[in-house]
Amino acid sequence: MTPVTPDTIIVGAGLAGLACARTLVRAGRQVLVIEAADRVGGRVATDTVDGFRIDRGFQVYLDAYPEGRRQLDLAALGLGCFEPGALVAQAGRLRGVSDPWRRPLAAVGSVLTGSVGMADGLRTARLRSDCLRAFRDGTADPNRSSPAAERSTREELNARGFSETFIRRFFEPFFGGVFLERSLDTSAAVFQFTFAMFSLGRACLPRGGMEAIPKQLAAGLPGGTILLDTPVKRVQPGLVLLADGRELAAKNIVVATEGSAAAALLPEEQRGTLASRGWKSTRMVAFAATRSPLSSPTVVVSAEEGGPIDNVTVPSDVAGGYAPPGAAVVYVSIRQDWQGDDGELHDAVRRQAAGWFGQSAHAWRHLKSVRVDHALPEESPAARRSREISPQVAPGLFICGDHCTTASINGALASGRACAEAVLALG
Repeated sequence: MTPVTPDTIIVGAGLAGLACARTLVRAGRQVLVIEAADRVGGRVATDTVDGFRIDRGFQVYLDAYPEGRRQLDLAALGLGCFEPGALVAQAGRLRGVSDPWRRPLAAVGSVLTGSVGMADGLRTARLRSDCLRAFRDGTADPNRSSPAAERSTREELNARGFSETFIRRFFEPFFGGVFLERSLDTSAAVFQFTFAMFSLGRACLPRGGMEAIPKQLAAGLPGGTILLDTPVKRVQPGLVLLADGRELAAKNIVVATEGSAAAALLPEEQRGTLASRGWKSTRMVAFAATRSPLSSPTVVVSAEEGGPIDNVTVPSDVAGGYAPPGAAVVYVSIRQDWQGDDGELHDAVRRQAAGWFGQSAHAWRHLKSVRVDHALPEESPAARRSREISPQVAPGLFICGDHCTTASINGALASGRACAEAVLALG
């Protein structure tokens, strides 16, 4: 049953809200989580179409995330892993860029085929070493406040001497897909942490889709803790006003929605910079195929100037439960700078993919197109300096979410836990 008098009401059942709720419940607090949607997870969601599982945009879980290791039962998620490195598409050819520590022979092949120059290979090795050292000594923590002199990712790569060719062929398409922007304006602190996570672990998918992560978090809460299909109109210290006119009171109110939604819910004097923070969008198209176009579970990133494709993955190659037996599901993320319209998108994707994988790409059957307008908050150095660092915005009123820390699953989980700890510290 729903707690009659919860200590804390949490608005939003995304990863941050669920992590906050779990931390409070484990400390013995009575919690009520209110969610406008019909399921938990927020932006981490999975739909089913004709037996195929389709995530809410291109998402992966990095199994080296420290907060994930702290809060999740990774073994129970049935994680499948991508191969380290990537295939880079250029001029109709696929060239491998491999991790020399895990695939030394493939990495040598990357140099021999010209995918990576010797000098850029050595710079990458130094970058890896520096990122790992910074992560281990705690200086590469993107959840902390940002210094005034923080660089962008591109500025960091240029300062390290990487060639423009390698930046354009690898860093732009690979990390552009991760950060949802190819200009590489994302803070170098975020880049270095993410690079360390890729170096220490693998990019993974849970069995049956990304929604397995929030479902696992929700399963750890007492029955009746979460109210679904319950939109909230606004909040104030100690009070939540529902869209249907009801009012719910609690000692503490936590707003755990994405940043723009939080700004609409909070009193004007508590909104800070939430309303002005920029957000990045993403589009993904899912196709059904009779077989995978790839010979291994690899991410394909496009370094081509034309065409709509940003990256291609085949989740059914990586983890079970994504496609019916004898079939494959292909995810294609769309470049933000592609100028074509939606009417020609599917055929344009098939044409470009056929140049890489052969004529079988023309037979891919469209399953679903996904657009997420508020996929990730902007993470340029200037945007990160404007973040709300403290979870408490007023007495009895708190916020959490990846807009408070860093735009990742790790950041969302860390923000939820930190918010709960701030609530507990006040007694």
